[in-house]
Amino acid sequence: MFDLNLSDERMAVSGLARGLGLDVLSPAAKDAERQRAVPPAIRRALHETGLTTVVDEAHGGGGVPDICTHMIAVEALAYGDPALTMAAMWSGSAAIVIGRCGTDDQRADHLPSLAGDADINSAVAMYEGFGRAPSESHTTIGRAADGTWRVVGRKLAVPLASTATPLIVIGVDPGDGRLRAALVRTDGPGVTITRADDGLALAPIPLFTVELDTAIEESALVGGPDADGAALELAVGWLRLLVAASQCGAAQRATDYASKYATERIAFGKPIATFQGVSFLLADSALRIGAARLEMLDAAAHLDAAWPESERVVTNAVNYAGVVATTATRDAIQVLGGHGFITDHPVEIWYRTTAALSVLDIDPLLSNFEPAL
Repeated sequence: MFDLNLSDERMAVSGLARGLGLDVLSPAAKDAERQRAVPPAIRRALHETGLTTVVDEAHGGGGVPDICTHMIAVEALAYGDPALTMAAMWSGSAAIVIGRCGTDDQRADHLPSLAGDADINSAVAMYEGFGRAPSESHTTIGRAADGTWRVVGRKLAVPLASTATPLIVIGVDPGDGRLRAALVRTDGPGVTITRADDGLALAPIPLFTVELDTAIEESALVGGPDADGAALELAVGWLRLLVAASQCGAAQRATDYASKYATERIAFGKPIATFQGVSFLLADSALRIGAARLEMLDAAAHLDAAWPESERVVTNAVNYAGVVATTATRDAIQVLGGHGFITDHPVEIWYRTTAALSVLDIDPLLSNFEPAL
């Protein structure tokens, strides 16, 4: 279980990330959305923290934090802006998979460049839609009848796929059912990468559909042919929780922003925060955000402890954080009234971002009213 008493180290990491989110990410959010790109200065500032591309010191990185500490940092960064936070996290996502599950050669080949160059993008293709968890993936990575290894499937909403170095695809081995990951060349035969239509959110992050029917060398299997599927499950769970942490940060920021507005907006001679219809709405948001945060951190603690069958715990946490974030940001818009959906206030950006993040990884069969605490 997660220890609610944060250590001095975790408090320091949270404070550093919160300051970076407010001072660097938040002022840049609107320009990044208009330009549909992450400004280079923002990329470098985030990369230098070592929080977005986690690589051990042996390969030139700043060290690998435990997952709970990393989630605390991601939430604090997302308090500044969730879209820019996720852009940075996704660009360094391959480092988590390779660092946790790769062979020595794969770590030596990829981790130093990911740690040293802020302009390098990596990508992990794992989403397929329809509420599928990674173990339910329709993408397969296994031996064909002729003995070659093949990756066959279709991945949706793959961030930064066209420029990814490397691109890692998550799939299931049809032979033994284990989770596998493969390094795939973006320009290889049988790999088609198509830019998704621009949506209403996540503008700084180009998303792609990746269709695969391609042969790979055995050396491209992350961890080799005898890779530990359980270790990969933990790494993928780590990546999935990044979205939950970002959702919690955005929800908290929107609720704080709406609360401040409610104390300053005067109606009928007094602040609207004094009316129960407003104050109860904000109080409910605060309670739900707290529950989502605790569930997310509890799931992170499960991963840190390498508990078996952690996928359902992660799914619950991601699902609930998405529901809470979309509700909290929508309620923040309601508190601002007509000001809530104009671009003078940032709550509309947070609402669009949390809504977009929530549909990437959500199981509609889970009850919205059932946090797995």
